[in-house]
Amino acid sequence: MTKKYELLYVLNGTLPGDELKAQMSRVQSIVEASAEIVDIVEWGRRRLAYEIQDLREGYYVIVHFNAEADAPKEIERLLRISDSVLRYLITVAEGSFMPIARRSVDDEIAREEVGTEAEETPTEADTAPEESVDTEKEDAEPAAEEALTEEVEETSETPERTE
Repeated sequence: MTKKYELLYVLNGTLPGDELKAQMSRVQSIVEASAEIVDIVEWGRRRLAYEIQDLREGYYVIVHFNAEADAPKEIERLLRISDSVLRYLITVAEGSFMPIARRSVDDEIAREEVGTEAEETPTEADTAPEESVDTEKEDAEPAAEEALTEEVEETSETPERTE
């Protein structure tokens, strides 16, 4: 019986885009050898929480795949001896959580070819101040306070004791 699995692996983040693509295809071939790949999500370059092999940046990739129960052991064994993979983790996928790709290798290759990183300019929606006034909420607050005050006054009487 096949299960859904999720593989998260980190590659050397200092590699150029074409080298990253080659490393990703190697890992993909390792997974395809014993499983059926459903989806690949590239998170992109991120700062590592701690240095690994004197590196501060890694390239994160998530692979969703279907496989038999013994396949993850073989995939882990092959990833362990791969020099290109800094860290990896295989888990059983539960639910339908699919993270969004941040920046793919293709985007990074295009930026390397241009030579300069294009800075994103803020849109009007990002720079416009939020002016949402909720009048219903403001009107509801005094009524709620009055209702609470009435409840307190009603319950403030001391109950009669029966002995």
